[in-house]
Amino acid sequence: MKTKNLRNHRLAHGAGFTLIEIMLVVGIITVLMGSAIFMLTGNLEFAKEQRARGDLQAIITQVRMYEMKNGGVPLSQSAGLQALVGTGKGFEELPKDPWGQDYKYKIDSSSAKGFKVYSMGADRKDDGGKGDDISSK
Repeated sequence: MKTKNLRNHRLAHGAGFTLIEIMLVVGIITVLMGSAIFMLTGNLEFAKEQRARGDLQAIITQVRMYEMKNGGVPLSQSAGLQALVGTGKGFEELPKDPWGQDYKYKIDSSSAKGFKVYSMGADRKDDGGKGDDISSK
């Protein structure tokens, strides 16, 4: 009987949360969510760069296969990577970089390979494989 009276007393006198307590909890949740989003954003860009590097290695492998079959790398910069597309040629279709752009192919006589394959990166500006571009090197 005593327990029942104590419960009725709490209900009658408003035993809920105060506005300050609710605001404090909302503030803590906001800070935690903000820091989680900040940390995940950096990892997302790192993951995109790693995927681009993996794609570049696959493209370089296909260019090397093309070179072995045809006696040289594709000589046309405009159609260079398109030479790798088709039945039995390596790619059914060329992959896009993680930012939705085409990978670039450039004849580069200063490179030991004789060519360079690169992604324009997050800024989507063609720096010729330099700057923030992700390059095959």
